Formats: sequence, structure tokens, C-alpha cells
Amino acid sequence: MKSIFKIYRRYVATACLLVAFVVCINLAVWAGYACGLMRKQEEAENGGMPVRMGKYHSVAADLTQDGNTYVLGETGEAVLRESNCTFLLLLDGAGNVVFDWQKPDGFPDRFSAGQIGAFSKWYLMDYPVAVWRYGEEGLLVFGYPKDSMVRYNPVWRKEELQGMLQYIGIFVQFNIILVLALAFFFGYQLYRSLKPVGEGIDALSEGKVVLLREKGVTQELRRKMNQTSRLLERQQKELARRDTARTEWISGVSHDIRTPLSLIVGYADEIASDGEQKQDVRQKAEGIRTQSFVIKKLVEDLNLTSKLTYRVQPLRKQDYVPAIWLRSTVSGMINSGEIPESCEVELQTEPVLEQQHMTGDVQLLTRALQNLLGNSVRHNPGGCRIVLAAKEAEEGFCFCVRDSGKGIPQKVREILQDEDTIVYREKEQGQADRGPHVMGLFVVKQIVCAHGGSLWFEEEGRQVWVSVRNQREEGWKQE
Repeated sequence: MKSIFKIYRRYVATACLLVAFVVCINLAVWAGYACGLMRKQEEAENGGMPVRMGKYHSVAADLTQDGNTYVLGETGEAVLRESNCTFLLLLDGAGNVVFDWQKPDGFPDRFSAGQIGAFSKWYLMDYPVAVWRYGEEGLLVFGYPKDSMVRYNPVWRKEELQGMLQYIGIFVQFNIILVLALAFFFGYQLYRSLKPVGEGIDALSEGKVVLLREKGVTQELRRKMNQTSRLLERQQKELARRDTARTEWISGVSHDIRTPLSLIVGYADEIASDGEQKQDVRQKAEGIRTQSFVIKKLVEDLNLTSKLTYRVQPLRKQDYVPAIWLRSTVSGMINSGEIPESCEVELQTEPVLEQQHMTGDVQLLTRALQNLLGNSVRHNPGGCRIVLAAKEAEEGFCFCVRDSGKGIPQKVREILQDEDTIVYREKEQGQADRGPHVMGLFVVKQIVCAHGGSLWFEEEGRQVWVSVRNQREEGWKQE
């Protein structure tokens, strides 16, 4: 957070410097221009011109003559007070003060022509004043408090005024160009500082190692990114070691369990085939043999899902025809007894699948189909009707396993539809209970994903759809 605040503080400081720089440039240009005008004004032949305002006209209109005296009406006094005037003098043609309003002490009753010319341009005894013509020869002198304003009466020649308007337009354009140039310059500097940071974030998102030079305004941010990169690198190495150890342990257990399991199957088969044994003993031996095959299949599924999860199971691609592959798989399961006589199997395939050639790992796909068909058989011990339907799909084909049984439970479907995790145990009401068994279907999902396809359910889990893409042109990388 400090690094971000540092960037923000640097940005604010840069903006302030930019404003100050532009202001200084403006002041310098205007000062130079004003000095040039002052020099021209001093050289001008004509003198200053009085400033005229509407208030002076209203006061002059309200000042009336009554014989030899002058009277200022209430309106005129109100205008003087609102205008913050200190005094008002009326001079006749000879410079005599013929009327005054709040004339300060020490003011003469008569002013010479030179004095009138001086204070009309500058000050009257340090009072800033303004003059206004009254009648044919009279002159109104409006006085204001000392140090309240600065008197400067510029004289503009017509060509100078026209030139000044042109200069203003040029100056505005110059300011716009200057501000844009500075903004682009400082923005580019900030972009250069942030560009490595953005590239580092992209590299981190791709799992690459990041090592940025720790300098500039983003120094602290770069240091944090380097620390994050080193931390992620250590975590990836630890995860890789842990995954390798897990995979090797599962493979070792799978290998070690085969020998005793083979002995169990052999002894159970021998007992079940021994006619001298009692009927119940042979039945128990047959049950041991059947459950041993179930254990063997579970171990194989566990080993296979481990390999698929950790990307150590490459696709052994070969060409196949979908319709022929489906028929051979179903017939093989029927001949081997995996699909009992109590289950009726119907195969429905589109004619186009008889000629379509696909590329993929036939052994893995066969395992997925066996798991789906075996799931229908296992969860319907009293027998059911199984329909295996297949049709053409974009870049491949899809098939559906539908049975007349109770379907796949909602909880199992929710677990399989989770894209990130597989849950085998869950806690309910503070007790740790066994969750639904999803190993076989999860292996199906992994195999399907390995072939670029997907798995989904319809009709409350009684239909399981699988899509498979052709792997002829592009290889598989499990994400």
C-alpha cells in the first residue's frame, strides 16, 4: 500500500510542478509583453485617456445647479457611498472648487491646469482619483481611499490592440501545446516505470519467475513483486515434490497390492470351483472373488486418476471408428460377464459413425465407457434396461448412457459438476460421514477432459452424456 501511495504522491507532485511551470511561463511571457507595451506607451505622442464608468454619469446627472450653488441629490450620494468614494469635487473652467462632498482637510480651493493634468492621470495628494466631464467647462473629481487601488492609464494604439488580440490567440495555443507536451512527457515517464510491473504481473499469471530491477518510483512495488515471485517459486517446488511423492506412493501401493490380491482371487476361485466344498462355502468364495475384482478395479481407478491429475498419463493415440469401438466394448463386457443377463443393452448409433475415423486413446476411452456401463449395472442389482446412443458432433462425436434405474444421485452430480475439486467426505451435523463414491465417474470425467470433451447429466441423472473431440491435429494438455 505504501508503494501505491508513493506513486500517487509522485503523480500529485508532478502535476503541481506542471501547473507551476506553466504559470511561470505565462507570467514571464506576460511580463515581457507588458514591458514592451510600457515602452511603446512612453514613446506615444498622445496622452492618457480618462476611464469612464456609468456611475460617474449617474452622479453627474444628479448634481444640479441652483443659482450659484450646486446640490447633489440622494441618488448621487447613494452612488458615491456604494462606490466607496471618499470625496467629490466639482471644478469650474478656471480650476476653482465650486462644489465639494466630504472634501478632506488641507485640500486647496483652486487647482492649476498643471495640477489638474497631473492628478487626472495619477494621484491627488496620494488619493487615487477619477475625473468626469461636467457640462461645458466643469470637471468632476471622484476620490477614493488611499492605497485602495493602483492608478495606471495605458494608452493603446489601434495596431497594438489588434496585435494583442492576435498574441492572445497564439498564447492560448502555445499553452495548450505546452501542457499537452508536458503531460505526454510525464505520462510516458510513468508508463516506462509501470511497464515492467505490468509485464511482471503477466509473467506471474503464467507461472514464470519474475526478477525486476528495483529502482524508480515503483521501486517498492517491484521489490514486493520480486518477493512474491520467489515465494511462488518455492511453493511450486514444494507442491511438485509433494505431488511426486503422492504419485509414487499411489503407484507403489497399487503395485504392492496386486500380489496379495491375486492370491486372494486365486484361492477364492479354487474354493468356489471345488465341488467337495459346501454350497454356502462356495458362495462365500465366489463373493470374495467378486469383491476382489471390485478392489482391483478401484485400485486401478485410483492409480489412473492420479496419473491424469498430475499429467503423467500421456495419450496413446490411435485411429478408431466410433461405432465399431462402441460395439466391441459392449460385446466384450457382455462376454466377460461384466454386464449380466439381467441387464438388457441396446446400442443406437447414427450411420455416419460407421464411416467416421477418429484419433484418441482407445484404452482410456474404453475404460470410461466401461465405468459408465458398470455404474448402471452396479447401482441396479435387480437388472435394468441400458441404452447406449451415439451421434455425430462438432469436431468429434458424443454418446449417451441411459438406464431405466434410479439414476445418479443429485449429490454425486453436484460433485462431478464442480470444476475445481472432488470431495470424498463431508461433515453433517458435526459428524464425519462418508460422502458419495464418485471415483469411477471422476475417472470418466478426467478421460473425457483429456480428449477435449465434456460430461453432463440429463433426466435427473438417468442420462449421462459424453462428448469426445478428435485428437488428430492437436495434442492434449490437461489444464
